[in-house]
Amino acid sequence: MRIAVLGATGPTGIQVVQEALERGHDVIALVRNPEGLGDIKHDKLQIQKVDIFQEKDLSPHLQDCEALLSCLGTRASFLGWTPITFYEDSIKPITSAMRTANLKRLVCMTAACTTRTDGEPKIISYFLRPLFLGNTLKSMSVMEAYLDQECQDVDYTVVRPPGLANTPSSGKPVTAVEGQWVPNGSGRISRRDVAKFMLDTVGSSDWSKKCVAIAMTS
Repeated sequence: MRIAVLGATGPTGIQVVQEALERGHDVIALVRNPEGLGDIKHDKLQIQKVDIFQEKDLSPHLQDCEALLSCLGTRASFLGWTPITFYEDSIKPITSAMRTANLKRLVCMTAACTTRTDGEPKIISYFLRPLFLGNTLKSMSVMEAYLDQECQDVDYTVVRPPGLANTPSSGKPVTAVEGQWVPNGSGRISRRDVAKFMLDTVGSSDWSKKCVAIAMTS
């Protein structure tokens, strides 16, 4: 399978690229800074410098791809001092480029608890949302709503992990539920386990046009 990856130089995106290559996929990494992939070299890996906010810059590289995986992210805003619109701003040129390239499958990563709901973990409600992630989660939520309301022609899956850990894969199955968070799920998950789940999801219709929370459970 030929897979395009956005956010490939980020800590989760790198795991997606490595896992995809280990599975034998052809990977095209679409990045702002090609040097960000470091020493990763592979005969099935192409690296292209792109501006993700320019549809015409993205679409030529999506030709002949069977799926686009996005691990795009941006810095959090402490106490909401800096407005964040990155996620809703980027998804529009991305989906437009997919349409131009006739690419249907999109798997993208946001985060657990993008929208406030009753019963969400207290660490989100009382610490992370008010201090660090409020504007980030809001922008992610707007992006998710855009996919739901404006992109029914796109076969999308939004993956919502909890806190991300720079640890090896647990080697255990990931628990997935449609919703904002996984009840009784752990607060952190290995980025490699997220990458594995995203790649497993590419070829499955189980989570088509859905937002799925993932976590590790005992």
